[in-house]
Order: sequence, then structure tokens, then C-alpha cells
Amino acid sequence: MAHFCTQCGTAHVPGARFCDECGKAVNAAPSPAPAPSPSPVAPVKPTGVQRRHLLLAGGVLAVVVVAGGALAWLLAPEAASSSSFSRAIDAHLAADEAARDKLLCLANLPYQKEEIRVASYDSSTRQWLDILVRSGLYSAPVEQSSGGWVAQSQFVYALAAPGKAALRGDKLCVAKGVKVAKVSGYDQVRDLGEQQVAMAKATLALTDEAAWFAKSPDRALILQRLPDGDLEVRLPLALVDKQWQVIDQAQMSQAAMTGVMGKARAGQGAGMLDKLKSVFSFGGHPAVGKWQAAMGNVLEFTRDSVINNGTSTKATFTTNGNTVTIAPEGAGETAMDIIVSDDGSTAQISMGGMRVTTLRRMRD
Repeated sequence: MAHFCTQCGTAHVPGARFCDECGKAVNAAPSPAPAPSPSPVAPVKPTGVQRRHLLLAGGVLAVVVVAGGALAWLLAPEAASSSSFSRAIDAHLAADEAARDKLLCLANLPYQKEEIRVASYDSSTRQWLDILVRSGLYSAPVEQSSGGWVAQSQFVYALAAPGKAALRGDKLCVAKGVKVAKVSGYDQVRDLGEQQVAMAKATLALTDEAAWFAKSPDRALILQRLPDGDLEVRLPLALVDKQWQVIDQAQMSQAAMTGVMGKARAGQGAGMLDKLKSVFSFGGHPAVGKWQAAMGNVLEFTRDSVINNGTSTKATFTTNGNTVTIAPEGAGETAMDIIVSDDGSTAQISMGGMRVTTLRRMRD
């Protein structure tokens, strides 16, 4: 098939490169097409594995942050609050059976005996036992003569089956448990040295009441016979191992003395407090002498010092009647009051209005 020059029309063979007539190139190689403009680079999306790694790293970071916050919360001391004080008192009463029984049980009569004999003239005891008869714990009394030279009539009360079931040892108990219904004192925390303490006042409620007591027509009268008939108690608490716990009076006394002496030693060199103008000129103050605390340790007060187990601390003493306020040197506002009895044989130590221990004067 013949091919023709596009310029002069002369035929040429298919493989010719130039026209034989006019010399025009007839089979020139086509110009290369311009290269396309580079398109914007799209962001590289992570693969499934990379995405899992990112999620895992983010999760680990979140766990670390949350765990750090939880650890800080766990390490922080428990705040003084209604809930923390209620928890501490509830735990104390649940663990201490003796303390619980003291609140819930009656021990004013030998309830463990099969029979209780009451003289006819003992109207108070008879009235109480008649209440228990109405509650089903004792059978109706039987009058008997005591015989002897002077015959006397007695009333015999026999313990019934419900009464036996209500006994716990030799005590008659109205319930198995008790819990805090209302508590106060958490807003009056005091520092005794490095120890935080408070005196809580709690109103309690009975739990798991005995069936006979719950149905008794004299329930209110029976409650009044309990050691704490109003079901209100005052208990000392301290922050121990970062948790509020009920402590006994001996522990409170120890915390008080340790706190006062510790602060006094730490503050030595800070200068003497203003000396007391009301101290006696010659004999000192009413607390001068040796005293034994309830927990057994010996305290001695001079006109210008406190000696606790051989350790002497300088102090100032302010006297107001029978009350002596002791401010150990360098202790700032920390002080304790000693209220001496009228006969001078006993005294009460209190700090911030809170009683911590009883002292008995030691005679030489």
C-alpha cells in the first residue's frame, strides 16, 4: 500500500524516512507525550497492625494515668467525715464483742439462773421483772414464804424458754448488732504531735433485734435499762495508718503526752513564752507534785517544768482557780489543762476541751 508525502503528494515506500521529491520527513517518530503532573501525596493510612499498636499504646498510657490517680488516692490519708467516722465506729463495734454487749445487754440481775427470788418489799426489782413477764421471758411470779424466825414472803420468777434463748452468757440481750445512725465530731479534729485525734459522738441504731424485744409492749422501758439507754456513745478516734480508728482512753492519753512533749522538744530554742503572772509566788501552782496517769506512767509538775518518765520539758503554767493550763516551751498554741479536784487528790487532763486521762496524786 502506497504512502504519500503530506507536503508535495509524492508517493513513497512505507519504510521511507524522507520524501524523494521535497525531502520532508514522512515517518518521524511521534513526540513523547508530556509527563503528567504529579498528584498530591495522600496521607499514608496505618495498616491494621499499626492501628492496633497505636490503640494499645494509647490504652497503656490511659491505664498509667488512671493507675497513678488511683495510687495517689489510696496513699492519701482518710479525710475526717461523717462516713469515715461512721465506718470506723461500725468496724469497732462489729469486732469488739465486749463493747457491743455493753450496749446491747442487761446485766443488772443474775439472768443465767433458772429462778430469781425477790423479796416482797423490793418493789423496784419486781416491777422490772414484771416487764420481762409481759415480754414472755419469765413466767408469772409465784409467792412463797421464806420461813425462819421472821417469816417473809418472796416472789419467785422462773425463766421461760424465750428468756433462755435471749441470754448471752449471764446477760440478757435485746439485739445482735448495732450501727451508727448519726455521728458528729469530725469537724473538731486536733493534732497531738504527729497524731490526729477527735472525740466522736454517735447515735446508734439496733440491728437484728431479738423477736421478744421487737414485740414487747414495754420496748421503750427496756431500752432505758440498757447501760446507754439513749444509744448515744462518745468514742475517741485517731488517724492510724491513714485510716480513722476507734482507740481507747489509754491510747488517747499516750498520744496526748507524746504530742505535747514532742512539740516542746522540737520547738526548743524558739524562745520562752510569756511567763505567767498568775502563778503563785512561792508554792507554784495546784498541780505541783507527782501524779500517776490511768495507764500507769508517772508525771511530775514543778513550778516551771513537766517531767514525763524522766524527761523534763520547760513550760509555763497559768492558774485559774483549780484549772492549771500548761504550755510547754516552744509548743506554740498547743497546751493542756489540768483540772485539780477540790481535795487535790485527783485531776483531769484535757486538750482543746477534750478529756484525755485521769491523774491520781502520788503521796511520798
